[in-house]
Amino acid sequence: MISNIQAECLLAFNIWDVNSAKAVVDAAADRKKNIILQTSSGIYSQIDAKETRAFIKSYADKKKISVWLHLDHCKDMKIIEDAIAMEWDSVMIDASDLSIQENIDKTKLVIEMAHKAGVLVEAEVGQIKGTEDNIDIQEHRIASREEIRKFLAEAEVDMLAVAFGNAHGIYKGKPKLDYDLIDYVAQLSGIPFVVHGGSGMEDGEIRKLSQKENVRKINISTEVKLAYRKGIMKSLKDGILEEDGFQATLVEKTIYEAIYQLAFHKLGIII
Repeated sequence: MISNIQAECLLAFNIWDVNSAKAVVDAAADRKKNIILQTSSGIYSQIDAKETRAFIKSYADKKKISVWLHLDHCKDMKIIEDAIAMEWDSVMIDASDLSIQENIDKTKLVIEMAHKAGVLVEAEVGQIKGTEDNIDIQEHRIASREEIRKFLAEAEVDMLAVAFGNAHGIYKGKPKLDYDLIDYVAQLSGIPFVVHGGSGMEDGEIRKLSQKENVRKINISTEVKLAYRKGIMKSLKDGILEEDGFQATLVEKTIYEAIYQLAFHKLGIII
């Protein structure tokens, strides 16, 4: 994965079941783009990991694109260990709420465990405000240059997420992103820079980020969930949720189409 993610900027979409995964993969195949599919730690605990891994591999092969599976924002070492055993391609240890040294130490434990299995590790420096998978961060703390330098000097992480003015959820106004901080990380290391909070960013902002040499992963989570909601609301408006003549497959199809359109649009932003 690392050679591919260094070669191109990949969008990473959070999914939770076969229908959401299929919609995103179909959109990516139609755009002829490789992608990352992500499961949050909460979703991971609810799905059949072995069957999810098998389906995504099989369906990506069928569609003739590369699809990597990533464990997003996880603080639970047992879940990380299980995802590694289930052959997730990469895992994110989120110890950003700890001191920088504690973050480094915990990340190093994950790196040691993951690299033995050929699994990549993403970590986070600074704290990204917003709510993601019931992880609620009220205070936004942009990473300091000293913290980033220290982290990269001591932890041989494969991908790094840095708080640089981005946020989870939908933005209230236009975010003030510190592009100099992205450049600073590039000067320190050639590893991929991960942008969290891609949902709600303007198309031009996402395109600009994707053109940065070291930005190689941009996460889209909230907008996938809102596309699901859009599908439900359209089902309600169109009357296919009425009890008389109800067909679950029609609702699933409407949800699929909403997620597909969202993913297809987002993938078109990346040149």
